[in-house]
Amino acid sequence: MSQIPVRTPTSSRLTEQAQKLLEILRNDRVQWMNRKEIARAIGKRRLTPYDIALLELLQDRGLVEIQSRPNGTPIGYEWVYHAKPEAVVEQSAAS
Repeated sequence: MSQIPVRTPTSSRLTEQAQKLLEILRNDRVQWMNRKEIARAIGKRRLTPYDIALLELLQDRGLVEIQSRPNGTPIGYEWVYHAKPEAVVEQSAAS
């Protein structure tokens, strides 16, 4: 496996997958993206629990904002994500 394990929130480096998710959120022309849109942008049908955990880690690190917004589904809401424009991150050594 070429994935580097997720490091503690005090680490300044991100895994390759976390970096990919952050870049998708930074480069997309839509200001906020839901999980389905993010999954589609990285070539998946849906985000895995690992992807969702990485998005939460990015929020903990101050790189991404997460909000819930109402929608017409039976659940009644969806999670949306947005990269903070001022966020700067160091890439992992394996990237």
